[in-house]
Amino acid sequence: MSNAVGEDESDAVLSDVEEEENDLIKFSNSSSSDVVSVEKFRELIAELDRERQARVSVENSKSELQVSFNRLKALAHEAIRKRDESGRQRDEVVKEKEEVLRDLERLREELGEVNKAKDEVSRLLEKSRAEIEAAAQMLVTGIEKISGKVGHIKNFTGVGLPRSQKYSGLPAVAYGVIKRTNEIVEEVVREIEVANKSRNEARERIEERNYEIAIEVSELEASIGRLREEVAEKSSRIEDLEKGIVEKDGRIGELERGMEERIGEIENERTELMRIVRDLETKMEDQRPLLVEQLSLVSKIHDELYGVIRVVDVGNGDQSEFAESLFLPQETGLEENLRAGLAGLESIFELSRVVSVKARDVVEEKSRAVKSLNETVARLFREKEHVGVLLRSALSKRLTSNPASKTNAVFEVAENGLREAGIEFKFGAFFENEKFGTLQSKEGGQETKDDEIYALAGALENIIKEAQLQIIELQHTVDELRAESSLLKDRLETQGKELSQKKHRIEELELREREANENIQGLMMDIAAAEEEITRWKGAAEQEAAAGSAVEQEYLTQISSLKQEIEEAQQAMAETAKKLKYKEETAEAAMAAREAAEKSLRLADIRASRLRDRVEELTHQLENLDNKSEGRSRSRPRYVCWPWEWLGIDLVGYRRPIEPPPEQQLNANEMELSEPLL
Repeated sequence: MSNAVGEDESDAVLSDVEEEENDLIKFSNSSSSDVVSVEKFRELIAELDRERQARVSVENSKSELQVSFNRLKALAHEAIRKRDESGRQRDEVVKEKEEVLRDLERLREELGEVNKAKDEVSRLLEKSRAEIEAAAQMLVTGIEKISGKVGHIKNFTGVGLPRSQKYSGLPAVAYGVIKRTNEIVEEVVREIEVANKSRNEARERIEERNYEIAIEVSELEASIGRLREEVAEKSSRIEDLEKGIVEKDGRIGELERGMEERIGEIENERTELMRIVRDLETKMEDQRPLLVEQLSLVSKIHDELYGVIRVVDVGNGDQSEFAESLFLPQETGLEENLRAGLAGLESIFELSRVVSVKARDVVEEKSRAVKSLNETVARLFREKEHVGVLLRSALSKRLTSNPASKTNAVFEVAENGLREAGIEFKFGAFFENEKFGTLQSKEGGQETKDDEIYALAGALENIIKEAQLQIIELQHTVDELRAESSLLKDRLETQGKELSQKKHRIEELELREREANENIQGLMMDIAAAEEEITRWKGAAEQEAAAGSAVEQEYLTQISSLKQEIEEAQQAMAETAKKLKYKEETAEAAMAAREAAEKSLRLADIRASRLRDRVEELTHQLENLDNKSEGRSRSRPRYVCWPWEWLGIDLVGYRRPIEPPPEQQLNANEMELSEPLL
């Protein structure tokens, strides 16, 4: 029934998808007639294709979920079937247990009869041996029955009891029974472990499948959210398109106004540039007399520097290359006047360099002459002192030898000293007249020696005075040369400053002229570019005005087509909303099925835990029975055979209460709880 419902739902979903595809085809055929918005139509078709693919993926995921749900349902049916089989097996085990209990009752009755017979014939050993053999036979048959009952686990028939080399008789039989019961218990425990392992594996697989179902459901929810976001995005995109159309209309009007304003600004700039050009031409005409005056000043500076060179360098007159100034102001043009001024400045620079070199040479020569004069003055002072010393020594020794020879020696020493000082002076020529007068007077009469000495001292004094006068004259010439050199230095410094200032001014004028030429060229280029731009803007404005009307018509057609597309998209969105609602309902149904499966798994876990507790309780009861049987065997050794109690055989006179199994009471509840899964 559930499979039929799932197939009907899948058929309904497929029919919805086919109807949607037919609607899309009709929509594409109806909208293909519109030629204007082909690109937008293609975009909408692509978006609808993507949405259809998303829907197909959702339907595929839904079908996969349905398949997984059917698989889970089959697993639940299989679990219920296994549970029913285990219930039937449990019932069979209960029945077998009841049969064993009846057998045990019979065995108890037989044991009572055997005990009575044993009491009666206890004295007879043969009868007791027969009873022992009968008991051994009973043990063998009992263990064979038990092994036959567990034959579905392992086949113990036809193998025989295990034998022991240590025991014989009844102990050997008891040993074989104990070994066989141990084997049976081990097989049962192993079977229980295998069942638990398979149950755990089934539970793990169910949990993994539940996790996969949860992931698939979350993916479905995410895809539903994405579809909703896409629908909202498409609606917002449509609103943005409408706003963009309005904004484009406003921009077209603004562009037209901006074009008109731009054309007016360009016309104003053109008139302003023409005015600037006229101003620059007037400034250049105003600067023309300044350039002529500058050239005249440059020629005058050149002549002055050439005159300074002639004054400084008198001996060397071969300065013909600087003799004339070849740069005279002309009434031709500013550029030629500036070039002539530049050539004049270069010539002035060369002349100033030559003047500086010549002035430096003159100053050095004058300084050397002053230095030599200072040295001669110092040497004359030293000679003066030396002559004074010689005169004093000659006067002190005038009486020791011939006075004439001594005076001649003194004169020779004085002449040598003056010659070393650079003064040529002969004392013989100075004293010839005096000697001639003195000789005449000697012929008349002999004067005394003191008069001769006084005359010699007076002559020396006159010579020293003349030397001092020459020294003073030399000092005056040195001072004059120093003053002249300082004046030359000052004049050179002032001329250098003036030259640097004029050179700086000429450089400034050149820069101004260069800037003026560049400005004129730039203004002319700007005027030409402005005219070209004006013509281009005019043509562009006309073209844009023509294109604006066409664009406006195109926008109107696009708006109409977009409105139609919006209406169709709204209809498609309504259909998709309905289908999404249906998908949400199917997802909720799948989640409810998953919850029912989880509930059934929880019930199976509860049942398994109860069965585990019951098995533990039974094993505990068996252990208690073993302990009681051991204690009873100690107290009543005559009526107890220890393997019987371990095998579940009641003792003589002991009746255990038979408890009804609690599983019968739980089966009804579990079946009622598993009804939602069915």
